[in-house]
Amino acid sequence: MSQKKPRQLFWYRIKLLALVAVFLSPFVGGWLALYVFEIRPQSGNYGELIQPVKKLSWPLLETVDGAGIEEGFGRRWALLLFSAEACGEQCRSNLFYMRQIRTLLGRDTLRLQNVFISAVPLSEEMKGFLYAYPNFIVIENNQDERLYKQFRLPGYEQVGKSAKMYLVDPDQNLMMHYPEDNLENRVLEDIRKLMKLSQIG
Repeated sequence: MSQKKPRQLFWYRIKLLALVAVFLSPFVGGWLALYVFEIRPQSGNYGELIQPVKKLSWPLLETVDGAGIEEGFGRRWALLLFSAEACGEQCRSNLFYMRQIRTLLGRDTLRLQNVFISAVPLSEEMKGFLYAYPNFIVIENNQDERLYKQFRLPGYEQVGKSAKMYLVDPDQNLMMHYPEDNLENRVLEDIRKLMKLSQIG
């Protein structure tokens, strides 16, 4: 009997250690993946989040219709596209996508404001192109450095050199940006998700 007790105790301890190992393995594996091997899960967003978000301070803006805009675009989400020079093919494609995205939001359409800001005067041909985009706020010949510097992001070229799109929330925070060559259905998914989760705008 005396020989069996130590042997039984030994196997009890082995079983206990095995149970502890099974219980702790997900935590240990996660810690190793994150801090040792630096394996990090990809974001569920298509756009690139700006962390931390940047609170915007809007200068006075004037639309092509002569309307003055102060302190942003109201309590709405805003999708912006800048052009540092004449709006080229990719720029026009993204303007078209922005219009489609807003339309496809359905009942949430009015929660999104599309904005196009050009650093140069618009040609008559470009004005004719934009005539089909009545729900856009269009601003031309704007070279206000106070505006552009707020949209500059580390590692990216001058604002407006590419047809990137920027998303601003209803609290006037710059929170996400998209590459000029983008998948508009994925941008739409992002905006739908944000609007569903948000209680504002």
